[in-house]
Amino acid sequence: MDIDKPISLRPRFEHSTALSKVSLKERLEEIKSKYGSTYRFNQSDDHIWIHFKKADEKLFTPHLHLEIIEDFKGSTKIKGLYSPNSSYWTLFMFFHFLLATLFLALGIIAYSKYVLDDPIEYYMYSMIGIAVVWVGLYVFARVNRRKGLPQAKTLELIFLEWVEG
Repeated sequence: MDIDKPISLRPRFEHSTALSKVSLKERLEEIKSKYGSTYRFNQSDDHIWIHFKKADEKLFTPHLHLEIIEDFKGSTKIKGLYSPNSSYWTLFMFFHFLLATLFLALGIIAYSKYVLDDPIEYYMYSMIGIAVVWVGLYVFARVNRRKGLPQAKTLELIFLEWVEG
């Protein structure tokens, strides 16, 4: 897994293993007992979340979501997703949708004003300002992702110890 290379803000990966779901879940109990004092583990059926303890969390702290998928051939695949705190991610996406809505609304108003031969400078400057804020949000997310890479690497090591032993 090369989590520091992709451009996505929430990197995903897949890992195949010869272990069954049952043996993976048994090994997870060993990992929980070993790392339970430093990390929080949540499990719901075939979904596992690994979080840092609340005291160690920062704005940029990643979480690792794992899903165990066993196909009819007997092979097991684990899908993983690194993501920020879900509350932060929801707020981040809300801001993106709000900016997109404002941008489109101002574009419609500017076009209407243009057709009516009214001045449109205010709307165009506002749209440019929104685009700058949008780029700023993306840069902010990339910087926070980079800050969280050391913690993501430790989550990756726990994952690899769990799967490969």
